[in-house]
Amino acid sequence: MNLEEFKLARSLYYQCLGEFFTFSFSQERFKNVKNYLSLMKECLFDESLAENFDTLLESLEENSTQTLAKEYELLFLSLKNAIPTTFSYIEEGFENSKALLCVRQILARSKIRRNETLFKESEDSVGFCFLLMSEFLRTDELKLAKELFENVINKGIDEFLELVFTHTDSKLYKEISSIAMKFIEFERFCFELNKPLKTNAKKVQNDLSRSEFLRREANKQRRNREKSQGIS
Repeated sequence: MNLEEFKLARSLYYQCLGEFFTFSFSQERFKNVKNYLSLMKECLFDESLAENFDTLLESLEENSTQTLAKEYELLFLSLKNAIPTTFSYIEEGFENSKALLCVRQILARSKIRRNETLFKESEDSVGFCFLLMSEFLRTDELKLAKELFENVINKGIDEFLELVFTHTDSKLYKEISSIAMKFIEFERFCFELNKPLKTNAKKVQNDLSRSEFLRREANKQRRNREKSQGIS
């Protein structure tokens, strides 16, 4: 397989998925995803994903992006069962850990910097890392792309996507996570990497599963932030 031929298509996948997982106050935050999805469907790396793309495109045709934005809020911003969005939190249960340091070290060797006015989340958020991968592939920064994928994304992305897929409010995002899961497997092939071994019984505290612990801690942090800001 000539990976050079797939480079721009892979960049497009990262761009689209990155926008799906990025927080924004903008009313036009998802304005490009329909075009992205249409192009992605034309260059499928797995034919089994055609139905997932059809479901998303049909929903966007009928409901514009309002349903998508509302579902994002339910999954990632609600006070109940919110999904953590940074690799630091997914891997270690708290923010600003090794994953964030790793992303910042990679960024320091590139010409790319986070625009804090437009991008409110930290550099190790899933959305930012996907958008960064898109830019690295587009600009032929393949060494940095592999380092970011191997040392950050590959370690925690499966757990994140599983949380998205199994969330009770996940409908359109179930389709998105299905596409992302297959794409990540394709990326492992491209970078010649294996899927990290998963511990079968990963208990972290009071016999809670890691995913449940992450959900509860994320909710606790949001409540604490709101209290500090005087929000009841």
